[in-house]
Amino acid sequence: MTVTPTNTTYTSLKAVKSREDGRAVLHASQRLAAEMLATNDIHKKTMQQIANEVGIDIRTIYRWKQDPDFIEYQNDIAEKVMTSFLAETYNILRNIVRGSDSERNKLRAIELVLKNQGRMTDVQKVEAKIEDDRSNEAIDAEIERLKKLLGQI
Repeated sequence: MTVTPTNTTYTSLKAVKSREDGRAVLHASQRLAAEMLATNDIHKKTMQQIANEVGIDIRTIYRWKQDPDFIEYQNDIAEKVMTSFLAETYNILRNIVRGSDSERNKLRAIELVLKNQGRMTDVQKVEAKIEDDRSNEAIDAEIERLKKLLGQI
């Protein structure tokens, strides 16, 4: 996904071409900026550093961040990054289960894996007591009233 930036400052977010689904095709600089923003927790660059690397003015990034197509692309990249992060997470959990001296840590790691796989759920017991001090006649009258309302609909 690496794109070589140009020193062009784009004032318009939309490219001339559009995709079949009607969304705009982002320029290479827009894609690079979105990719850098979506993975900024990894490289920890400032907005100015990202703008410089992409070859645009920082204000352009702020404008792009308001565009639904740019946001959608950035979110798609973030989802892909998180998917690849999942394998690393599972490796860490496996290491905890296999190598931790703490039984508590092992059990917590096992619990997380099982919950993630849908093989373990939290169970809560809920009790509710409903009290209705109406007489049988009052309840019957309410039922008749509701039947009349249903008949009017």
